[in-house]
Amino acid sequence: MPETTWVLDPTSFAATIARAEKINARAVRRGFTGRIEVTGTERTVSETGPGGETRTYIVIDTLISGEAPRYGGWEFLAAIDTIDTTDGEDFILRTAPGVNAAAVDRSTLTAGYCDHCKAIRTNRIYTFLVRNVETGEVKQVGKTCLRDFTGHQGRPVFIDLDSVIDDVTDFLGSFPHSPLEYAPETIVAVAWAASRAYGWKPGSHGGYTTAMAVNDYLFGTTKAAKKVRDDLSPEMHAATAKAKEIIPALLSGLETTSDYTINLTTALRGVCVGPRHFGIVVSAVVAYERMIGDRVRQAAEVKKKAESAYAGTVGDKLTITGTITRARAVDSSFGYHASTSMLFIIEAGTTVLKTVTKATWAFDVDQGDTVTIAATVKSHEDYHGTRQTVVTRLKLINRTKADTE
Repeated sequence: MPETTWVLDPTSFAATIARAEKINARAVRRGFTGRIEVTGTERTVSETGPGGETRTYIVIDTLISGEAPRYGGWEFLAAIDTIDTTDGEDFILRTAPGVNAAAVDRSTLTAGYCDHCKAIRTNRIYTFLVRNVETGEVKQVGKTCLRDFTGHQGRPVFIDLDSVIDDVTDFLGSFPHSPLEYAPETIVAVAWAASRAYGWKPGSHGGYTTAMAVNDYLFGTTKAAKKVRDDLSPEMHAATAKAKEIIPALLSGLETTSDYTINLTTALRGVCVGPRHFGIVVSAVVAYERMIGDRVRQAAEVKKKAESAYAGTVGDKLTITGTITRARAVDSSFGYHASTSMLFIIEAGTTVLKTVTKATWAFDVDQGDTVTIAATVKSHEDYHGTRQTVVTRLKLINRTKADTE
């Protein structure tokens, strides 16, 4: 059985299967039996990148084979193309899928000859070799006589394997696919290196984004892409090790509560990264940093709660400087006015003050401001593990506006 094998990336392989099915469907519509088969064997390829890192991607060794088309009890074995040579007319034999060219007796064939009309025509470019399915009789038939001979006029669908391959190759040439589809670990490693070299730049950045830098490093051929490889190469050894840390951490620790996190973890579990999922895998770097940052903040919050301490005793007068971490109007549905009270949480080291006041100055301070106040201890409370000192009779001594820039 004639076979043709070539190497495709997973996206192109899927497109080839789809293309073959369209050719098969076209054959069915025209009344032909037989079909084209596309099969593939996936393998992982590793290469050494410019930074010495191991880059891994997936390819598929693709095989096109099939069964020769049939129509009206006749099987199409080959197309016979007449050509002019220096020695006169000759022919090229193009066998159909499923037909072994070695089994065709070329000595019985003549350029431009038709067994049906018994004529040799020098201008007859195409003839077909057909075989009766029941009797095994083999005949060479001209394109013009094909209708009288088989009941079908015109060129059979996928009469030769080479035409199928040309059809698929032309199709893939216009298909928007990347030349390689790397493993998620490779993409994440380059993204981490790019974020260290240039800073993290998301798609909303509007300029040269991190994803663009990763694409240039892996696929770029321009001078700018070469500079990216030069810039990132010193980071790639550490980046490869970091990627081995980032992906398992996200898969085990990221809460999949949104479409983004579900899609990200799914893509990270993939064997390769297609062009449609390239950007989300690149974003694994910032997702990891956010996750670690959240853990650090949570740990700091737990530590702060554990270390929080009550200030003074009930009735004591205090003067404390701290930061307003919460400011909220309470007991009002009419906005800020004289009858509205303000709830403040003020943090000063291990001391957490809570107060509700109607003082006029309270409506002029904001969350983040640093204030010095004089107050009287009213009570001690525990709020979700944080020791809070409730104060009253507040007097504002000093206020420093928060730096919001």
